[in-house]
Amino acid sequence: MPKLVWLMPVLSIMSATPAFADGAIKQTKGDFEDKFRQLEEVLPTPNVYRNAAGEPGHQYWQQQVDYDIDVTLDEEKRRIDASEEIVYHNNAPDTLKYLWIQLDQNKFRDDSMSALTTTFGGIGNRGPATSAASGSSPAKLSMGAIRRQQFVDDNELGYQIKKVTDGRGKPLHYVIVGTLMRVDLAEPLKPGKKTELNIDFGYNIVEEDAVSARSGYEHFPDDEREGGN
Repeated sequence: MPKLVWLMPVLSIMSATPAFADGAIKQTKGDFEDKFRQLEEVLPTPNVYRNAAGEPGHQYWQQQVDYDIDVTLDEEKRRIDASEEIVYHNNAPDTLKYLWIQLDQNKFRDDSMSALTTTFGGIGNRGPATSAASGSSPAKLSMGAIRRQQFVDDNELGYQIKKVTDGRGKPLHYVIVGTLMRVDLAEPLKPGKKTELNIDFGYNIVEEDAVSARSGYEHFPDDEREGGN
């Protein structure tokens, strides 16, 4: 079942690393060396939300979100359409006027930040390989990279948001920027209260073998399928 939503705000609790760490780079942003990494990430200061032992503090809180998703999978079209009911419980001490919803599939849109900032030489970092020109060696583009680009060009990728309403069916205003959607609530959500959202959405599933994505479909020939593959 696809997971459409990651709602914020949530309280992020980060574990402290040992004072005498080894030379390996430990970070959450990626496998590169983060030159701008802050000391707070390595050795967080104890506070009311997280004590010095790394345990939840006396004022720790965490949001609760309940999902009920009705999903239809069209195998022939390789597409998912769904209606989702979200009940958001505000356990935070603050009143919320809007909620953030994460739309991960929008990463595959041709106007996504990922697509617009990808350079030719960087395409192969986590996908089909390319090689930029160097000296007398010409630039190279693998068949895998061509296949990936062809799939992206041939298919409409990313979410199609059909409807966003509150629990009474009243349309809610929303704005989508990249992989994030901000939904403005009909009325402020006070601490200890809950609200309901309903979202109708759909998207075409990416081919994992072509796009090298964590989510996607993989085709098996009939004889392999009969063999339990």
